[in-house]
Amino acid sequence: MIEPTKSVLPETEARTPDDPDAPMNPKQAVLLRDLCEKTGEEFDTSLTEAQADERIRVLQDRAGAR
Repeated sequence: MIEPTKSVLPETEARTPDDPDAPMNPKQAVLLRDLCEKTGEEFDTSLTEAQADERIRVLQDRAGAR
């Protein structure tokens, strides 16, 4: 049996989590869009993952979802 020479990581693990310019992921986009609708805020599609995390926290507090 031939052993693999390198491991194959799922796409989510293969990305560098510390990339400050990584765009928000689809899960964040869905949550953020829902929170924006509930709070009457504008949904910004250009946010990075870090910016989206912060915006989600703010909107969850505003909506009383946390």
